[in-house]
Amino acid sequence: MDLVAKIGKHSYDKENSSNNNMRCNRWSLGGDVGTNPPLLADMGLSLLQEEEGAAGPSQTPPNSQPLVARPHSPMVLQNIDQNVSSSEPIIPDELPVNDEEFFVYKRRRLDSILGDDRFNRLSDELILAVFRWLPKFMLARCAQVSCRWKRLAFDESLWRRLDLGGKTLKPGVVGRVILRGCSVLRLAKAEVGCPIFSPQLQYLPSLSPVRSRLHYLDLSMAALQPQALEELLSVCFDLKKLSLEHCTLTADVCSRIAENTNLETLNLAMCYGLNHSILVTILNQCKKLQSLNLAWTGLSAEDLRVVCRRFPHSLERLNISGCRSTLSDSHVRLLGDQCSGLVELDVSDGTHLTASAVSAVISSLHNIEYLAFSRCYTIQPEAYLGLKAMPNLIYLDLYGILSESALSTLQESLPHIKINKYLFSSVARPTVGIRRTSVWGLRVRD
Repeated sequence: MDLVAKIGKHSYDKENSSNNNMRCNRWSLGGDVGTNPPLLADMGLSLLQEEEGAAGPSQTPPNSQPLVARPHSPMVLQNIDQNVSSSEPIIPDELPVNDEEFFVYKRRRLDSILGDDRFNRLSDELILAVFRWLPKFMLARCAQVSCRWKRLAFDESLWRRLDLGGKTLKPGVVGRVILRGCSVLRLAKAEVGCPIFSPQLQYLPSLSPVRSRLHYLDLSMAALQPQALEELLSVCFDLKKLSLEHCTLTADVCSRIAENTNLETLNLAMCYGLNHSILVTILNQCKKLQSLNLAWTGLSAEDLRVVCRRFPHSLERLNISGCRSTLSDSHVRLLGDQCSGLVELDVSDGTHLTASAVSAVISSLHNIEYLAFSRCYTIQPEAYLGLKAMPNLIYLDLYGILSESALSTLQESLPHIKINKYLFSSVARPTVGIRRTSVWGLRVRD
């Protein structure tokens, strides 16, 4: 038996001689356990206590770190965690310990977390296939997991279509969405903060000039300043369909719109600040325009005269309703001469239109399929009987003009035409009816 065991046995016998029933009062793992040296040795502990009147210092085994207690002062023995190494023994100097409170304490070793991250072993393509099923707010949370997840969560294939309609967006949010490669963006009834792009972007020396990939942009009823609108459109050069319904326009904004030479659909219904000089800038550049909505824009008679002469020949759908006191028969004739390929035409609420306008439509617009003369009170009902000579006409809206009996009589005279089927015009509008999950037939919600 080595020296440590002998000294421990001597201490154990001495304590048992005074009190044979003395045991350890506390044990971290539970149960009454005595201070038996072999038991301590099995647990990786060692006990060393100097005898009274010992001549020299005691020796310790070479592979142990002893804890030395002063004579007549039993101490707390601690086994330092195996993951931490100590070069010197820990000797508490002034710990008031009673003989009856002698105990041994050992820390419980925590098992390390073992396992294999199998999800991280998947390829980028498989992880992207999983991420496509997550909503956008969850992708933003996934980007906080790791650098790889952030790169994959912000992949442009996951952000091509986005619906932020009705949201309150802080400055810089829309800019970050555009930089992620979004191509279909719905911001209808959203409150957009200014500036569009974060001010920190201008301090990045490696940042190339921003050119967005937006093709479809819906800003109907959006609350944003004209400066923010100009900043947003300044990076858009490939727009195909754009809706700015109920927005305030300036000359600079219209100049930005005109830069999208491939524009096919433009909705400017109920916009403020429009006049013929601003519209001519757009019409001269956007030669591929097919659908245009200028309803309730407050255009004057001169504005209508200039604009009707500048409409592109590619125009197929036009809405100029709401020009109550400015739209006249001469404007309809100019329209028939300039855009003979019209398929849809809405001139509702033109209170100065007469039967001559109906005759101009019959003589010039042979391809018309949808025609709206709602609330044109100065046109006599007999004038609509001439529409039977238009074989391509399918829908005719005459809300607010005819009584039920007159409407039945007209329906019998025009059996191939469906009367009063659409209450509102759908020309150039991104959403029609109760559908709010798509713009121009493209799904934007997850």
